[in-house]
Amino acid sequence: MQEIFQYRNGNGILHRMNPITKIAGVTAVVVLAVLSADPVFLAAMTAAILVLGIAGSVGRDLLRQVPLLAFLGGFLILITVLTLQIGDVILDGPVVVTAGAVSFGLALALRFCAMIFAFQVLVATTMPTALVGALRTLKFPADYALMALIALRFIPHLQIEGKKIQEAQAARGFSPGGGIGGKVRGLVPVLVPLIANALGKAEVIGLTIDLRGLRTRLSASGTRTFGRPDLLLVAGISGLAVCFCALTLIR
Repeated sequence: MQEIFQYRNGNGILHRMNPITKIAGVTAVVVLAVLSADPVFLAAMTAAILVLGIAGSVGRDLLRQVPLLAFLGGFLILITVLTLQIGDVILDGPVVVTAGAVSFGLALALRFCAMIFAFQVLVATTMPTALVGALRTLKFPADYALMALIALRFIPHLQIEGKKIQEAQAARGFSPGGGIGGKVRGLVPVLVPLIANALGKAEVIGLTIDLRGLRTRLSASGTRTFGRPDLLLVAGISGLAVCFCALTLIR
């Protein structure tokens, strides 16, 4: 089973970038995604991040997230269509579908995809120690840097634990039934032990950090220097910012 939000060893263009540059790029993507409500611009930004991930040898990790993101995006669009009625009417019936609602829902879905892709690229191409070192270079407190690292590492760990619990329940003959109701009933026997295990391990990790004195040993050593890949990323993000400003002025 392929883990999500997990570092992938490699020597691609993204792996050779300075972690601070990638953190700045992710921040810029989040800011542009939040400020923009244009589905065309958001789709272009998402596609650009996907192309960048493919060039950086992490395209497979991004493509594996497409089915889940498509499901969540469709859910966001459906909720928006059912709860928002602005703009011209596209479909008039038991459920009124308006152009404004579809556009807004599509913007929400693409905004979510762009941010998830950006974070996935950052985590998949940056060693955890380098990421913590970059956060310390940016004057993040040691506690927050460790918190970010542990939170990111917990995501693939919880994925593996959830899969193991699900297989154990199936081996014991648990059958929640079919349909949406069955899927909902099947989540309870998985989420309860998963959350309980996560809370127990979080306490152990906290005690381990204190006993080993990791808060006082964090440093920014091993941080890569800035090079040509960093300049290319800065140029790409700057181009997206210019396009966003141009679209805003045209409107």
